[in-house]
Amino acid sequence: MNTVKKEKYVVDLQKLQSICSRNYALLLRLLPLDYSNQQTWQIELGQGLYFILSVLDVTPYTEQFKLVQKSNLPTLVGQLEIEFRLYHDAQMVEVTKYQQQDRIRANNPYPNSKLHHKDEKTQINALLKDWLNLAIDHQFNKSKEAVLRNSASN
Repeated sequence: MNTVKKEKYVVDLQKLQSICSRNYALLLRLLPLDYSNQQTWQIELGQGLYFILSVLDVTPYTEQFKLVQKSNLPTLVGQLEIEFRLYHDAQMVEVTKYQQQDRIRANNPYPNSKLHHKDEKTQINALLKDWLNLAIDHQFNKSKEAVLRNSASN
């Protein structure tokens, strides 16, 4: 009998840290310069889709945020809910909670009963990166349209 030994998954720390560092830079572009604990912003993406970004906790070196996807559309299946921590000293943002799951492992056994990916933590942080890019792109396009409208009315 010939058996194939599976190699254990090893977390790509460089990739994970790169995503977390990118998320830090993106989040700073999205946030105003001055904000406080419990402050909330609604980010409209159009066609009934928006996100609520809330500051949960502010300490000297870290801050905790919550991002919730909302929709006015009855066809939207499920809601996105992510909590993440911003580390100023390391200049990184790390997802700490995803869809009520508060222990996100960087390395999951596979297969597993909860159907988590081997690299669940990396994928969830990449999802946050995609969302931050979407929000920033939408804000940029929205402000560009406003500038175009203002220049057309002059």
